[in-house]
Parts: sequence; structure tokens; C-alpha cells
Amino acid sequence: MIKFNYENAQFDYEPYPICYIPNVLDADLYKELQSTYPSIELFKFKKILGDKYSLAEKNNKQFYFDFLKKNEAWREFYHRIKNKAYVQEICDFMRDHHIDLGVRRFIYTKDSGKKRKGPIWRIANKRMVRSRFEFSIMPANGGHILPHTDDPRKLVTIVFSFINKNEWKDEWGGGTDVLLPKDRTKIYNQMNGQRPFAEMERIKTFPFNENQAVLFVKTYNSWHSVTPMTGPETGLRKTVTLNIENVI
Repeated sequence: MIKFNYENAQFDYEPYPICYIPNVLDADLYKELQSTYPSIELFKFKKILGDKYSLAEKNNKQFYFDFLKKNEAWREFYHRIKNKAYVQEICDFMRDHHIDLGVRRFIYTKDSGKKRKGPIWRIANKRMVRSRFEFSIMPANGGHILPHTDDPRKLVTIVFSFINKNEWKDEWGGGTDVLLPKDRTKIYNQMNGQRPFAEMERIKTFPFNENQAVLFVKTYNSWHSVTPMTGPETGLRKTVTLNIENVI
């Protein structure tokens, strides 16, 4: 079974909980996943948050599952995170670091929950949670994610990098920015509105390195972004974004 290494996790608690985890995967497994990362031709361009390409259960769904069928390591990664045990693992990890997500008794589901409106849904009277992940590519020449705080259904977001250290330069950027609005009256953003970069104050940037994860909690003020990058057209910022979220 795939194991995630949380041993070197480094937490910040202000302005919201966020964690930087280096060497999060076994080196050999990371190399295999990085070298078999899907081709950009399988992705769907998404302009809604900035400038990125997505391959996920929601975006190019057929290509997503066809890719997983053909790639054993990524298929194992999929099954590793698509279950109740993984959600519990993350909740326990967060609780061990003084962050209680309030997720204890819950039903794990792989679907959106939109069809669960009958008696069983009401009788269960439990929280319903799911986990999912998205392959995400941004071009190094201008790729970016606008300042936002994430969908209100989200509990935790984890962004894994999948680059070879020889194919990315620090000066291109690509890090995850922790932000706050310069006008603090706009700090409350539970419903995930977007703001221009010019309106934000950058509190900290977590660098974009190989075999790392950046984990953060969705809050009313969990403002973050990726500043427009300054690399060449050939440069690609490759990540997997893993979400744990409530099902409505």
C-alpha cells in the first residue's frame, strides 16, 4: 500500500492552517508516478480560476479513467485515496497537530450525493464525505491561479508536485501563495469569490519543489493563489490536487 510520509511536516497556523510536507512519497514511487504523469493532450483547459489544464472525474472523465486503467501505479494511488480510511488518516493527522475538522462519525461516498434524498439518507443522519483528485497542469509562461479560498464544501486540499528537479527552475515561480486582502473588510470569503492579484497582500509563498505536498484547511479566509509564472513555453507545472470535502 502507498504510504505518505508526514514525518517532516511543517505547520503554519496563521492566517489559516497550512502545512508544507517535503519528501511526501517514497523516492522510487515518486519517480514512477512523475515519469508516467499523463500527457497534456488528455487535459481540458479551464479558465475559471486562471490559466490551467485539468484532468479529473469532472473534466475529461473518460480520458481520466482510461488513463488510470492503463497505469498501475496511478491506479493504486487512486484507490489509496478513494476510501474512508484515507479520510480518517488525514483527519487524525490534522487533529494530532491541534486542528479538529469535526469529522468523526461519517459516511464515505464516491459520488456527489445528489441522488441520496430518500429515507436511508435521513435515517443515517451522518456527515457524508468524499475524496477525489485532479491532475492539473499550468504553463510556466504566464500560468496562474487567481486569489480564492476554495469551494465551501471543501475541508482540506492537498497539492502534490510531480516534476523532475531538472525540468523546473526556481526563478520561474510556481509556488503556492498565502494571501490576505489589503482591504481587510474583504477578508471574509466563505463562498469562494475571486479577487485580483493587485488587491492582495502576499503573506508567504511555499516553493514549488519535487516530491512535496502543500496541505491547507478551507476557511472563510483561506486566500491562496499561484502568481503568474515567468518561465518558457516548454515549462509545465504538474501537480495533483487532492480534495476532501463534504457532500451536499
